[in-house]
Amino acid sequence: MRTIRVGLIGSGGIAQTHCRAISEVEGIEIAAVSDIVVEKAQKTAAQFGIPAVYSDYNKMLQETDIDGVIVCTPTALHAAPTIAALKAGKHVLAEKPMEATLDAAAEMVRTAHATGKILMVALKLRFSPQVITARRVVTEGTLGDIYYAECVADRRRGNPGGSFVRKDTAGFGAAADIGVYALDTALYIMGHPKPISVSAITSNYLSKNNPAVLGAWNPDVTNTEVEDFGVAWVRFENGIRMVFKTSWCMHMDSLGGTFFLGTKAGLRIGVSEVKGPEEGLWVYRDEFGTLTNTSALFMRPLQGIELFKRENLAFADAIREGKPSPIDPDGMLLTNVIIQGVIDSSAAGGKEVAVTVPDVH
Repeated sequence: MRTIRVGLIGSGGIAQTHCRAISEVEGIEIAAVSDIVVEKAQKTAAQFGIPAVYSDYNKMLQETDIDGVIVCTPTALHAAPTIAALKAGKHVLAEKPMEATLDAAAEMVRTAHATGKILMVALKLRFSPQVITARRVVTEGTLGDIYYAECVADRRRGNPGGSFVRKDTAGFGAAADIGVYALDTALYIMGHPKPISVSAITSNYLSKNNPAVLGAWNPDVTNTEVEDFGVAWVRFENGIRMVFKTSWCMHMDSLGGTFFLGTKAGLRIGVSEVKGPEEGLWVYRDEFGTLTNTSALFMRPLQGIELFKRENLAFADAIREGKPSPIDPDGMLLTNVIIQGVIDSSAAGGKEVAVTVPDVH
């Protein structure tokens, strides 16, 4: 089995998780790391035995023998290194969300199609047994036609602070940080229906105005420039309606759960950031002349590092075997379409706004 060699662009917290995951699997290795703060790259290289260090990812792309890169920069800085790597003939695994603007995300996908290289967005939950099974339930027709869904990703007082709360580095807040997991999971399970309109509200009142409390992730997040709460009503071309709810900060224990209603059955899922009453998967339907509930057995929750291992191995296998991206970038682009609609509708006072899927071919 040929070992896939990758370069790391950005060496912050999420990069450390990728390094740890890759260090525990076979068939993929990190050959170089780049960071504009070269001392951070040097520290990461020393910790994980990475042989080459760069302060400029363009030099890394030119000088190192690598098959692909993992982009771990802040969200608003995903497009430039991704596009540069694709044009340099490298495959790309970019951290979620795809980018801070729809235009930038669309250009990433457009470049992937033009170069024929893999563009995969790092969405670890795609590799969880709950999500894989839920997609199979829908694909096999168990739910019939889905007509309504709700997807939820929430925290009570979990504003992450740092680069996540600045517009210049993050672009969006909770909707893109944890909300993208719920959105992508819902869209994937439903087969990526095309969104046509969004109406939404967002706020960051709690982050900006509430004093620090015991149990909060950070003592002071009053510098938050992005939303820490958002709710949207999404309409799709095929008639499905969906409520999307996300929060970093709220005075509540839960915003509800993630579920799908179909003409034959309903499905509820809970997995990590995609919230339900508990982790697992349940199907509700009428059978044998009575109401039945079916729960998926032997579906133990996977730790985050295990999902990162599966994610990186899927990327490496696709490169090695000449397969398409394990996570279709065209489908992933729909999350940016909806999140852009959330921001635009909120700016318009919650008015419903039309959304358009960009042409990337």
